[in-house]
Amino acid sequence: MVERLAQLVLHKDPDRWPQLDPDDSFLLSKGGPLSSELATSLPWWRRGRRRFYHRLLVSVLWGAERISLENGRRLGRFLARIGARLRPEDRQRALSNLARAFPELDSQARQNIFDASVPALGENFHDTLAAPALLRLGQLVQEEDHGDGPGLMQELQKLSQGGRGVLILTGHLGCWELLGGWLAASVSRAGLGQLAVVTGSIHNEPVDQLVQERRRSLGMKVLARSGGAVPLLRHLQSGGVAAVLLDQNTRVENLPIPFFGQEAPTPVGFARIVLRYGIPVLPVVLARKGQGHEVRRGIAWLPEESGGDDADALADLLLWCNRSLEKFIRRNPAEWVWFHQRWPERNQSPPL
Repeated sequence: MVERLAQLVLHKDPDRWPQLDPDDSFLLSKGGPLSSELATSLPWWRRGRRRFYHRLLVSVLWGAERISLENGRRLGRFLARIGARLRPEDRQRALSNLARAFPELDSQARQNIFDASVPALGENFHDTLAAPALLRLGQLVQEEDHGDGPGLMQELQKLSQGGRGVLILTGHLGCWELLGGWLAASVSRAGLGQLAVVTGSIHNEPVDQLVQERRRSLGMKVLARSGGAVPLLRHLQSGGVAAVLLDQNTRVENLPIPFFGQEAPTPVGFARIVLRYGIPVLPVVLARKGQGHEVRRGIAWLPEESGGDDADALADLLLWCNRSLEKFIRRNPAEWVWFHQRWPERNQSPPL
């Protein structure tokens, strides 16, 4: 999220900023840095440029934690509006995606969602950068009121009874970096250990190390995707809680599963683990409410509901996941990443 908005704002050429692995999986982005051998083989000017971006990010993070919330969000909105103007192709993609997701709306209604999504992205950009300071405030992130029902941590404790792990299903909705930090602290206080996050890599080793260390400082257990599925499986089998994002088109193995009524490539790796080892899944997202953020959750999927771990059961679970995320997005459409190429481009519908 940080690099994406910086790329939009500072330069139209993606090579000017360290590249994100398209296979993003959670919050900011991603572990598994390039090897030192590869990094040192780069031309001196590229190594220097990477060090510059690292120092720039250090300075930006330092400033974001010290500027007032009002001024930081105002600056975020300003940068997001500039980015939207510099990237007309992202605007076109966002409107096309909105046409796919909300064919029942007229063009003006979809334009209104896009117009609201730009400042929302800017404000969440600031809150991502300032996450450690905002979490220390204590009251900025609140759980949605479920009346007399159990709270989120009570629900996780219930699902983890018997020593089994729990998988949190989330997406690129709202300020997901802030959600990660809040969940990590809450899971730890509830006696459920560390929140595990499976991560990819930023193709800039100093920046990647900075981002990963920042995530660890918020209490998250970073599991590099390059390490395969075994670390995640061990964490879940030990009764741990892990989180996965499932709402983007990535390079990993996937199946075409309906998302807003149209088939979209949906990763299958985590679903195989869930089915094979009987791991419950709980949908959780973060959304803006007033000047703060609200943690929202859906209804859990339980292993007992599965008919096995065959192809049909896999497709059914992934469809349930997509529909769960759809419900959150329909409730709060302005905070989803509409500029992402979620559906295959060859079938992309033009905005109407």
